[in-house]
Amino acid sequence: MQEERRIEDIIAENLIYYRKAAGLTQLEIAEKFNYSDKSISKWERAEGMPDVLVLKSLADFYGITVDDFFQEEKKKLPKNKTKKHWFIVGLSEALLWLVFGLAYVILSIALPNLFPWWLLFVYASAAAFILAVVWSGIYHKNFYQLIATSGIIWCTITSVFLTVILKTDIPNAWLLFTIGVPLEGLAILWYFLKKNSKKNK
Repeated sequence: MQEERRIEDIIAENLIYYRKAAGLTQLEIAEKFNYSDKSISKWERAEGMPDVLVLKSLADFYGITVDDFFQEEKKKLPKNKTKKHWFIVGLSEALLWLVFGLAYVILSIALPNLFPWWLLFVYASAAAFILAVVWSGIYHKNFYQLIATSGIIWCTITSVFLTVILKTDIPNAWLLFTIGVPLEGLAILWYFLKKNSKKNK
């Protein structure tokens, strides 16, 4: 007579199967759902079980039902959402650069001597990083959010610096870059505080 399997073992097996089917690591799942990778590992070793709300969130993410985690028969996942996410991010970034590119062309023709319009591309870099912070927040990519935040800091300072030295006679404008050092430190500190808060969950 075949021994009946524990429900914890079935759930653990399905958690591993659907995570791997989605092409994700334990750390990536942990970041997406604000848990530590230790918690994910514990669930996948059948040493603990996620609560129903977590299972519901995971099921919605994978495009399956909560019941599927309790079944021994495995389902094929719908099309990979990650590719769709990258497509959306890429499209939004491309549209942003298109807008700034059109603004550069129009303003360079209409008002060529009013302003060094090539600076628009420097401003666009800061705007692109702001957009990246938004998307990385939506898709729970905390490390990418740190990189994008750093980009905002240094591109914004560079934008202000170039605008100042090209349009005014303010001396020692380079000192603006010293502001970036503590801001970068705060961004890194925020990242590790967020990471440690997950480990305690």
